[in-house]
Amino acid sequence: MPAETGAGTDTETKAGSTVEVGVSLPEVLPPGIALPDVTGLARRAEQAGLDGVWAADRLVAGDLSTLDPTLTLAAAAAVTSRVAIGLAVLVPSLRPLAWAAKQIATLRHLAGDRLRLGVASGGGSAGEYQLAGFDPAGRVRRTEDFLRLLPDLLGGRPTPVPDLPGPPAPRRRPAAPMPPVWVGGASTGALR
Repeated sequence: MPAETGAGTDTETKAGSTVEVGVSLPEVLPPGIALPDVTGLARRAEQAGLDGVWAADRLVAGDLSTLDPTLTLAAAAAVTSRVAIGLAVLVPSLRPLAWAAKQIATLRHLAGDRLRLGVASGGGSAGEYQLAGFDPAGRVRRTEDFLRLLPDLLGGRPTPVPDLPGPPAPRRRPAAPMPPVWVGGASTGALR
C-alpha cells in the first residue's frame, strides 16, 4: 500500500521497509542514436513522481557513445529539487582517487542530501583500464582504497593517497558530508 511520504513513489512493503522507484538516464547509446536531453529527462522523472535518477560509469564501451556520469548527474541536479541523484555505479578504479573524491564532493554540493553513491570495482575491459592509465589487475585494491579514504578526503583531512608517490597528502576543500554508499558487483572482492 502506498506510504504517505509527500513525494515520490515510495511504497511500504509487508515488512515495513520502503521501496523507491527510479530511472537510469541513458548515458551509453548505440552509434547513430542522438545523445539524450539529460536535463529534460531528469525534469520529467521528477514530475512523474519518481524517487531517483541514476547514471552508470563507463570510460569507453566499444563503438557506443558514452556520457560522463558525474557531469550527467550534475546537470540533473541543477534542474531538479526533490529526486535523488545516484551513481549506479561509479568505478573509482578508473580515475585518480583524489579526483574521484573531488567529483563526489562536487555532486554532494550540487545535489545535497539527494546524492546516492553506488561504487563497484568495474567489470569493463582491460583496454578501458589501460586507456585510463591503470592496471586492471589492481581494480579491487583501488576500489577498497577509495572506500577507505573517501570519508577523510571528503572531510577535508590531509589524506595520503596510494596514487601519489609521497607528500603532500591532499587536503580537499571545502569539506563535504559522506553520501550514502552502496557497493555493487559479483566478484569475490565486491562481495567481500
